[in-house]
Amino acid sequence: MPKNSSISESTKGWCLSFEKLLIQDQDLSALRTEYARRPLSERRAAAEWAYDEAIANSMFTAALARVDPDGDHQAGWPAGFAALAIDPEYAPALLSVGCYEYGTGRKRQGMDLLFQLTELSPRTTPDWVELVDKAGSFLVNFGAHDNACRVYQAALKVRPDQLEFIIGLGWVLCRVGQQAEALPWLKKAVAKAPDESSVFNDYGWALAELGRFDEAEPALEKAVQLAPPGDELPLNNLARMRRLRQESSHNPTRNKVQMNSPFPTPFAPAGNE
Repeated sequence: MPKNSSISESTKGWCLSFEKLLIQDQDLSALRTEYARRPLSERRAAAEWAYDEAIANSMFTAALARVDPDGDHQAGWPAGFAALAIDPEYAPALLSVGCYEYGTGRKRQGMDLLFQLTELSPRTTPDWVELVDKAGSFLVNFGAHDNACRVYQAALKVRPDQLEFIIGLGWVLCRVGQQAEALPWLKKAVAKAPDESSVFNDYGWALAELGRFDEAEPALEKAVQLAPPGDELPLNNLARMRRLRQESSHNPTRNKVQMNSPFPTPFAPAGNE
């Protein structure tokens, strides 16, 4: 197993991209060189160990900081750095480091790593669908809707019928105001998941945003019927759609829902317009 992956003296205070650290940091560079010569099974086992170790160390350091806030608690690399140095195709590390790079402003480097994740084989990569979906969700939550679309589109080239990616792409297209482009994907999601309230809710509200209220109403009614106890979002959206249809009838030229935000939020409760 790799030695403890603490930050080397040469890179304390670092703010470099992972790809540069692989060259400039002695510890990470040594890990990449050493494990490049090892069999894949050994490399993968070492990467898993390093990844789990980094998470455990970060939790331990956080706990120490709460107990002794004035103490000198040396932090290790962010989760995934050592693991990705050991195995450049270790999927959880590609996700973690890709999100870290993107979130710290190195968007090109982050997207390169996230795209590498979509290019791995789903057959030989455990939890590939979940990890790729998490990459798309991260980008959506970060406000990077165009890049989220690119991730889902890349994933759909590998798994064209994967429900999570179909829903993800349809949802993101709605967020950027491309409801017409989203509809075929959301309609496909409804066909593949006829018992999912959230899918009918997304589809119904996309129709509502296009002003297609007569089609939106049955979809949202279905979402209400399928909603689990306590989930009032479909009911709120149904009420909101009916109110918007009434308003639209008084203004026939308004055939699309006008939203205040440049990124429509079709899943916001009624009253947040």
